[in-house]
Amino acid sequence: MKKLELSIDREIEFMIKYELTSDELFLMKLIWFAQDGHPEYFSKFFSQAQLGNGIIELLTSLQTKGIINQTYKIPEKGDHFLSKINDVDFNKNVLKSFMQHSQDLGMELFENYPAFTTINGRVFSLRNITKLYHSLDEMCWAYGKSIKWNPAKHLEVLEMLDWAKETNNLQNGICAFIEERQWEMLEQVRDGETDTFNTYELANI
Repeated sequence: MKKLELSIDREIEFMIKYELTSDELFLMKLIWFAQDGHPEYFSKFFSQAQLGNGIIELLTSLQTKGIINQTYKIPEKGDHFLSKINDVDFNKNVLKSFMQHSQDLGMELFENYPAFTTINGRVFSLRNITKLYHSLDEMCWAYGKSIKWNPAKHLEVLEMLDWAKETNNLQNGICAFIEERQWEMLEQVRDGETDTFNTYELANI
Protein backbone atom coordinates (compact mmCIF):
# COMPACT_ATOMS: atom_id res chain seq x y z
CA MET A 1 0.00 0.00 0.00
CA LYS A 2 2.89 2.36 0.74
CA LYS A 3 4.19 1.97 -2.83
CA LEU A 4 0.74 2.79 -4.19
CA GLU A 5 0.58 5.92 -2.02
CA LEU A 6 3.97 7.04 -3.33
CA SER A 7 2.98 6.43 -6.97
CA ILE A 8 -0.30 8.30 -6.63
CA ASP A 9 1.50 11.08 -4.79
CA ARG A 10 3.82 11.62 -7.76
CA GLU A 11 0.86 11.84 -10.14
CA ILE A 12 -0.95 14.26 -7.84
CA GLU A 13 2.16 16.42 -7.66
CA PHE A 14 2.20 16.59 -11.47
CA MET A 15 -1.48 17.54 -11.57
CA ILE A 16 -1.04 20.19 -8.87
CA LYS A 17 2.02 21.65 -10.57
CA TYR A 18 0.10 22.26 -13.81
CA GLU A 19 -3.35 22.73 -12.23
CA LEU A 20 -4.76 19.80 -14.17
CA THR A 21 -8.11 18.12 -13.70
CA SER A 22 -8.33 14.34 -13.97
CA ASP A 23 -10.20 14.69 -17.28
CA GLU A 24 -7.47 16.93 -18.70
CA LEU A 25 -4.70 14.52 -17.71
CA PHE A 26 -6.64 11.58 -19.14
CA LEU A 27 -7.11 13.38 -22.47
CA MET A 28 -3.41 14.23 -22.56
CA LYS A 29 -2.53 10.56 -22.12
CA LEU A 30 -4.93 9.50 -24.87
CA ILE A 31 -3.42 12.06 -27.25
CA TRP A 32 0.13 10.96 -26.41
CA PHE A 33 -0.80 7.34 -27.06
CA ALA A 34 -2.34 8.28 -30.41
CA GLN A 35 0.70 10.33 -31.38
CA ASP A 36 2.87 7.34 -30.49
CA GLY A 37 0.99 5.12 -32.92
CA HIS A 38 -1.85 3.84 -30.74
CA PRO A 39 -5.03 5.74 -31.69
CA GLU A 40 -7.20 2.78 -30.67
CA TYR A 41 -7.32 3.98 -27.05
CA PHE A 42 -8.76 7.33 -28.12
CA SER A 43 -11.24 5.63 -30.45
CA LYS A 44 -12.25 3.13 -27.78
CA PHE A 45 -13.02 5.80 -25.20
CA PHE A 46 -14.80 8.21 -27.52
CA SER A 47 -17.65 6.77 -29.55
CA GLN A 48 -16.64 8.87 -32.54
CA ALA A 49 -13.45 10.57 -33.64
CA GLN A 50 -15.20 13.84 -34.44
CA LEU A 51 -14.73 16.73 -32.08
CA GLY A 52 -17.49 17.42 -29.56
CA ASN A 53 -17.93 20.25 -27.10
CA GLY A 54 -16.40 18.26 -24.24
CA ILE A 55 -13.08 17.69 -25.99
CA ILE A 56 -13.00 21.26 -27.30
CA GLU A 57 -13.44 22.60 -23.77
CA LEU A 58 -10.65 20.40 -22.47
CA LEU A 59 -8.30 21.40 -25.29
CA THR A 60 -9.12 25.07 -24.73
CA SER A 61 -8.45 24.73 -21.02
CA LEU A 62 -5.12 22.96 -21.63
CA GLN A 63 -4.11 25.72 -24.02
CA THR A 64 -5.10 28.43 -21.53
CA LYS A 65 -2.96 26.73 -18.88
CA GLY A 66 0.02 26.60 -21.23
CA ILE A 67 0.01 22.81 -21.53
CA ILE A 68 -0.71 23.05 -25.26
CA ASN A 69 1.19 25.73 -27.16
CA GLN A 70 -0.71 28.79 -28.33
CA THR A 71 0.40 28.16 -31.91
CA TYR A 72 -1.91 25.15 -32.06
CA LYS A 73 -5.27 25.91 -33.65
CA ILE A 74 -8.04 24.05 -31.86
CA PRO A 75 -10.34 22.41 -34.43
CA GLU A 76 -14.03 23.23 -34.53
CA LYS A 77 -16.91 21.01 -33.47
CA GLY A 78 -17.52 18.24 -35.99
CA ASP A 79 -13.95 18.21 -37.31
CA HIS A 80 -12.28 14.80 -37.59
CA PHE A 81 -9.89 15.21 -34.68
CA LEU A 82 -8.14 11.83 -34.74
CA SER A 83 -6.80 12.29 -38.27
CA LYS A 84 -5.07 15.51 -37.14
CA ILE A 85 -4.15 14.46 -33.63
CA ASN A 86 -0.42 14.64 -34.40
CA ASP A 87 -0.85 18.39 -34.84
CA VAL A 88 -1.52 18.86 -31.12
CA ASP A 89 1.61 20.67 -29.95
CA PHE A 90 2.42 20.21 -26.25
CA ASN A 91 4.68 22.44 -24.21
CA LYS A 92 8.05 20.65 -24.15
CA ASN A 93 8.59 21.49 -20.47
CA VAL A 94 5.34 19.75 -19.61
CA LEU A 95 6.37 16.67 -21.61
CA LYS A 96 9.72 16.66 -19.85
CA SER A 97 8.02 16.89 -16.46
CA PHE A 98 5.65 14.04 -17.25
CA MET A 99 8.52 11.91 -18.52
CA GLN A 100 10.15 12.49 -15.13
CA HIS A 101 6.99 11.15 -13.49
CA SER A 102 7.09 8.16 -15.86
CA GLN A 103 10.78 7.71 -15.10
CA ASP A 104 10.02 7.44 -11.39
CA LEU A 105 7.74 4.46 -12.03
CA GLY A 106 10.21 2.84 -14.42
CA MET A 107 13.16 3.35 -12.08
CA GLU A 108 11.24 1.74 -9.24
CA LEU A 109 10.68 -1.30 -11.46
CA PHE A 110 14.35 -1.29 -12.52
CA GLU A 111 15.62 -1.07 -8.94
CA ASN A 112 13.38 -3.94 -7.82
CA TYR A 113 14.33 -6.14 -10.77
CA PRO A 114 17.04 -8.74 -10.06
CA ALA A 115 20.40 -7.83 -11.54
CA PHE A 116 21.45 -11.39 -12.44
CA THR A 117 20.20 -14.96 -12.64
CA THR A 118 22.10 -18.24 -12.89
CA ILE A 119 20.77 -20.89 -15.28
CA ASN A 120 22.58 -24.15 -15.95
CA GLY A 121 25.66 -22.76 -14.27
CA ARG A 122 25.77 -19.64 -16.43
CA VAL A 123 25.21 -16.11 -15.12
CA PHE A 124 22.96 -13.80 -17.12
CA SER A 125 22.22 -10.12 -16.65
CA LEU A 126 18.52 -9.39 -16.25
CA ARG A 127 18.89 -5.61 -16.32
CA ASN A 128 20.55 -5.34 -19.71
CA ILE A 129 18.38 -2.65 -21.31
CA THR A 130 20.61 -2.09 -24.35
CA LYS A 131 19.00 -5.02 -26.17
CA LEU A 132 15.96 -2.85 -26.86
CA TYR A 133 16.34 0.64 -25.40
CA HIS A 134 18.90 3.37 -25.97
CA SER A 135 18.69 4.69 -22.41
CA LEU A 136 17.03 4.24 -19.04
CA ASP A 137 14.75 7.16 -19.91
CA GLU A 138 13.49 5.29 -22.96
CA MET A 139 12.93 2.14 -20.93
CA CYS A 140 11.03 4.05 -18.25
CA TRP A 141 8.86 5.75 -20.87
CA ALA A 142 8.07 2.37 -22.47
CA TYR A 143 7.10 0.93 -19.10
CA GLY A 144 4.96 3.93 -18.18
CA LYS A 145 3.19 3.70 -21.52
CA SER A 146 2.65 -0.05 -21.10
CA ILE A 147 0.80 0.41 -17.80
CA LYS A 148 -0.85 3.64 -19.04
CA TRP A 149 0.92 5.51 -16.22
CA ASN A 150 -1.52 3.93 -13.79
CA PRO A 151 -0.14 3.93 -10.20
CA ALA A 152 -2.45 1.07 -9.15
CA LYS A 153 -1.31 -1.07 -12.09
CA HIS A 154 2.30 -0.23 -11.21
CA LEU A 155 1.71 -1.60 -7.72
CA GLU A 156 0.24 -4.80 -9.20
CA VAL A 157 3.32 -5.21 -11.41
CA LEU A 158 5.67 -4.81 -8.44
CA GLU A 159 3.66 -7.34 -6.46
CA MET A 160 3.86 -9.85 -9.33
CA LEU A 161 7.60 -9.19 -9.60
CA ASP A 162 8.04 -9.93 -5.88
CA TRP A 163 6.03 -13.15 -6.25
CA ALA A 164 8.07 -14.24 -9.28
CA LYS A 165 11.33 -13.66 -7.42
CA GLU A 166 10.16 -15.57 -4.35
CA THR A 167 8.96 -18.57 -6.40
CA ASN A 168 11.85 -18.60 -8.89
CA ASN A 169 9.54 -17.85 -11.81
CA LEU A 170 11.53 -14.88 -13.10
CA GLN A 171 14.13 -15.74 -15.71
CA ASN A 172 13.61 -13.21 -18.52
CA GLY A 173 15.32 -9.85 -18.71
CA ILE A 174 13.60 -6.58 -17.97
CA CYS A 175 13.21 -5.71 -21.68
CA ALA A 176 11.09 -8.79 -22.37
CA PHE A 177 9.27 -8.26 -19.08
CA ILE A 178 8.10 -4.83 -20.23
CA GLU A 179 7.54 -5.39 -23.94
CA GLU A 180 5.65 -8.67 -23.46
CA ARG A 181 3.81 -7.50 -20.35
CA GLN A 182 5.03 -10.63 -18.64
CA TRP A 183 3.40 -9.69 -15.34
CA GLU A 184 0.14 -10.82 -16.97
CA MET A 185 1.57 -14.26 -17.81
CA LEU A 186 3.05 -14.54 -14.34
CA GLU A 187 -0.34 -13.78 -12.84
CA GLN A 188 -1.80 -16.68 -14.81
CA VAL A 189 0.91 -18.96 -13.44
CA ARG A 190 0.26 -17.79 -9.88
CA ASP A 191 -3.48 -18.33 -10.25
CA GLY A 192 -2.99 -21.80 -11.76
CA GLU A 193 -4.39 -20.84 -15.15
CA THR A 194 -1.30 -22.03 -17.03
CA ASP A 195 1.76 -24.22 -16.51
CA THR A 196 5.04 -23.00 -15.02
CA PHE A 197 6.33 -19.98 -16.85
CA ASN A 198 9.45 -20.72 -18.91
CA THR A 199 11.67 -18.58 -21.08
CA TYR A 200 12.55 -19.51 -24.63
CA GLU A 201 16.24 -19.39 -25.47
CA LEU A 202 18.56 -17.91 -22.88
CA ALA A 203 19.96 -15.67 -25.58
CA ASN A 204 16.71 -13.72 -25.41
CA ILE A 205 17.49 -12.57 -21.87
